[in-house]
Amino acid sequence: MTKANGAELSTCLAALVLLLPALLAAQEPDTAGRGLDSLEAALPRVRTAPGLNTPSRLPLASGEYRKAPPRFEVLLQMRGEYIPGEPDVATFFFRKVELGIKGQVAEHVAFSVELDPVRPDDPFRRTYIRLSYFEHVLLKLGLEKAPVGLAELTSSDEIPFVTRPEVSNRFAPAEELGVHLEAPWEHWLVQLSATNGNGRAPRDDNRRKDLSARVVWGPLPWLSVGASTSQGAIGEVPRDRNRYNVEVKLGDNLTGLQVEGYRAKDASVWSTASYVEAYRGIPIRANWLTHVQPAIRYERIDRRDDVADEELSVLTLGLNLLFHGHAAKLQLNYLSELRTPGRADEWRAQYQLAF
Repeated sequence: MTKANGAELSTCLAALVLLLPALLAAQEPDTAGRGLDSLEAALPRVRTAPGLNTPSRLPLASGEYRKAPPRFEVLLQMRGEYIPGEPDVATFFFRKVELGIKGQVAEHVAFSVELDPVRPDDPFRRTYIRLSYFEHVLLKLGLEKAPVGLAELTSSDEIPFVTRPEVSNRFAPAEELGVHLEAPWEHWLVQLSATNGNGRAPRDDNRRKDLSARVVWGPLPWLSVGASTSQGAIGEVPRDRNRYNVEVKLGDNLTGLQVEGYRAKDASVWSTASYVEAYRGIPIRANWLTHVQPAIRYERIDRRDDVADEELSVLTLGLNLLFHGHAAKLQLNYLSELRTPGRADEWRAQYQLAF
């Protein structure tokens, strides 16, 4: 890293530190967002550490069971991107048109179906049957996110940036088809999965299954610390694809500080990657606007083979406008590649509506 880039990074980290005292005020978590249905709303509100809320789950209230109509959810994301050095690629597009149906069909049996028609060749997202015959054990059969990486496990409508970090996009497994187990406790969350290891594709393209595990400790409502790993291989001639992750989160998805680090192996190449991000929700007294949320993120990927095109050092500055109880928001991001100033700088904007 050059001295100039080091100075820029120091400035970014100093800004993050300045936001930290506000986080320790332990604000009440936002409850106006989507994700609570009638069964959950009837239960006492318990504050849990932010890392224990991911991935979002169907109700745990099997003892309060009563059959009810399925819950329908819709998430729309309209995005625009502009790269000053490449004006021909400036574009508008639907990032996501996610249609979800969730419900409980018996006291210990529930389901989730999510479809995204924007990708007709790959429409399924989190689609599974969930069994909850034991108090602290949930078994999911189907397509669910492998338990690696806090940013990847956070719902896309809760992310304070237009996109997840490139670090997560490159190294977190995302949805995988297989068997997933969750064991949620008051201050702990344990997740395990055995999956095909080839993403959302319905059939294997390799000879081994991927095994993933995540453990999160949430000692305080505003703090969670976790570690996860995924061990697998890909291809007819198996090549290693291993992931090791650590995560720390302070605050919640409105005001928070979040850090993740990866150590990854692809075939014989090792990579080291990390990001740090901070964001703060500032209440606004207006009929149409609830919060203004500035955000900043720095991420870095280094490879042992030093392939320049596969490495990055990116600073992202963001500003979010949250409307109507956070069901809708406008997000503006500016991305700058710090290794080569002026290269791949990019503007992104996204309007999101969830209901």
